[in-house]
Amino acid sequence: MSMPQYSTPDPRPAPDPRPAPDPQPTPESRPTVHEFTASGPIDATLRNLRGDVVVRAEDGDAVRVELRPLDQAGRELVEHMRIDFEGTRLTVEAPSDESRRAGGLFTSGAWSDGSWADQLLDGLRGALHGLGGFRGQLDLIVTVPTGSRIVLHDGAGDVAVSGQLGRLEARTGAGDIALDRGAAQETRLNTGSGDIAVGPTPGDLIATTGAGDVAVGSAEGAVTATTGTGDVILAPVAGAVSVTTGAGDIDLARTSGEVSVTTSVGDIVVRRAASGRITARSGVGDVTVCVVPGTATRVELATGLGERNVALDPADGAGSAERTLEIEAKTGKGDLRVLRADG
Repeated sequence: MSMPQYSTPDPRPAPDPRPAPDPQPTPESRPTVHEFTASGPIDATLRNLRGDVVVRAEDGDAVRVELRPLDQAGRELVEHMRIDFEGTRLTVEAPSDESRRAGGLFTSGAWSDGSWADQLLDGLRGALHGLGGFRGQLDLIVTVPTGSRIVLHDGAGDVAVSGQLGRLEARTGAGDIALDRGAAQETRLNTGSGDIAVGPTPGDLIATTGAGDVAVGSAEGAVTATTGTGDVILAPVAGAVSVTTGAGDIDLARTSGEVSVTTSVGDIVVRRAASGRITARSGVGDVTVCVVPGTATRVELATGLGERNVALDPADGAGSAERTLEIEAKTGKGDLRVLRADG
């Protein structure tokens, strides 16, 4: 006879399936909303000096600007914000005195031609100066028609974008930037300190951060990624690739064009190289390139301290190969590998 089985009842109360009610807004946190109607895609300039920014591109003709103060000082700032919509142009701008302060941040080394260390330090100094000079915290949520073009400057805060834009330029002194997809024509992203994440991108992409990781989904155009310290991860890229990081790993899923990747300290991996030319440089780190079948490859490898391994069948010229690829890889200290990718 089998013994009866008993279970011990869970002493914890069952979870309430109903969603928790939203907290009641305080007088300071109630949003201020401006609504307009557009005849198609618009051009929008957004200058929010302190707070997170959310941009949503949606089908339809609605243009909506929602200002969400986080404290009483933010409520006072709302009353001085400039919100204008004329024809096809939307302007959301902070008061002129704060805009002048922000100007010093946007023209600082965070997006200058200086070294990555200068960019990081200047970006952080500018962000801290801005936070000290501005009163109030104010988040911004903007809805625009699909295909619109956006220029966005944020002193310090995260930036999140969803939907399909025509063009996007987004800068923040300190904060993460996240896009569910890149703009159709061109995307330019810049943060003094923060991560950058972009979904599938039909147009060209330029992403720069003083300190943070860069991750990009599949890209049909060219991709340029720069970070002072952080990893760079790219899904398949059809166009040219240029990646520079002061300290971090570089991981490319698939390339088929001109590729230039450089890291001072970090490993470089190209998982599937189909054609074109790859130039890879690492001060300290390994370099691995996996070549897809059917590609004839010319290889030039140099390492100061490390091993070189080319696991490709030798051949006299390209012969009947479907594609050709040139690889030039150098590292001061590390191993260099050129392997055949799985079919």
